[in-house]
Amino acid sequence: MRNVWYLAIILLVSCEGKVGKTGPDYFSNRQFSLDTVMIDSGDEILFVKHQLLNADMGKDGKYFYNFNGDDHTLEKINLNELRLEEKLPFEKEGPNGTGPGIGVMRIIDESHVSITGMYQSSLFSMEGEKLMTVYYENFSLADWHNGGDLLKGDRVLLDPDAKRLYGLIQGYEDKRFVLGLLHLEEYETSRVELKSFERLPDYSFEYTISGKATVHMSESPKVGIEKFGKKVILSNEITNALMWYDTEMDSLFMKSYDSQLTANQKEKEYQKVHETPEEFKVEYARYKQEVNFMSPFWDSDRQCFYRFSYEENESKTMVYLTAFDKDLNMLGEILVPQLTKKPGRHFVKDGKVWMYENMEDEMGFIRLAISE
Repeated sequence: MRNVWYLAIILLVSCEGKVGKTGPDYFSNRQFSLDTVMIDSGDEILFVKHQLLNADMGKDGKYFYNFNGDDHTLEKINLNELRLEEKLPFEKEGPNGTGPGIGVMRIIDESHVSITGMYQSSLFSMEGEKLMTVYYENFSLADWHNGGDLLKGDRVLLDPDAKRLYGLIQGYEDKRFVLGLLHLEEYETSRVELKSFERLPDYSFEYTISGKATVHMSESPKVGIEKFGKKVILSNEITNALMWYDTEMDSLFMKSYDSQLTANQKEKEYQKVHETPEEFKVEYARYKQEVNFMSPFWDSDRQCFYRFSYEENESKTMVYLTAFDKDLNMLGEILVPQLTKKPGRHFVKDGKVWMYENMEDEMGFIRLAISE
């Protein structure tokens, strides 16, 4: 096993662009409207405990899949009919076992799903058959507690066709992120520096007290890694800059943007280590008052990307929506007054942005229609 460091100056054709608003604004002739729908679960109880943390949209736009941590099944939800269609059983143990913990579930295609734990990522058929497993220890990425680097289990993308796994690797000491490319046949690792992630360690909040029991609280900036076509898009909540890795060109690109409605990044300084949980909560709330950028998501009908950002205050939350073309050039931005809190798990279907909403422990969606 070898670890191979590919330096950006050698491997990558990097470019950094700064894009202002040019031409007509994407949202200038569009209107927003909201409606709400509920999912009919029949006699079953849908798993909504963790804000759909382990849920993903199917590639055909018809089905939404949600992993049920209580009974270890994959809930297949028909979005055209707004009902639970079936529950696909998976095993915890044995040759087809998912393992002790579920980090994240992603839909690869309509026949395959990846299920990731803290130390491995596996490819399954929809019938629950395990087809392959990538063990992070084979890439020296499973020794976090002894000072090793960590491949964040909830921030990985398994690409079985390319025989690669893309993930965010975090250093044990400096807490910095790099993009890791795990070459599954060669057992080699490429690491790519991420300029837009450099300031993330400055925004980690901690509170620890030791007594009869050790209490530890921590919050760090949210980070995102999503694959759309040949692009692996990397984002974080402290800046509007986006980076993407072109899987065909083996190249990394970056763009930052000039927002007219919000700051382009978080700018304040914060106390990171706290002596009481009250201080911790107050400082983190202050952090959320500055702009927070969410991950981009794709509208296949309009062939564009959207991205939510928000400013969260006790009395009011301001939610913004930015549009980008397929090459991640900014098309426009707008305040969405109809939205008054951070959007839940979201995706686009039939020209509407669907946002998860827990409705008395039932699965519902608020749908934002964007019409001309």
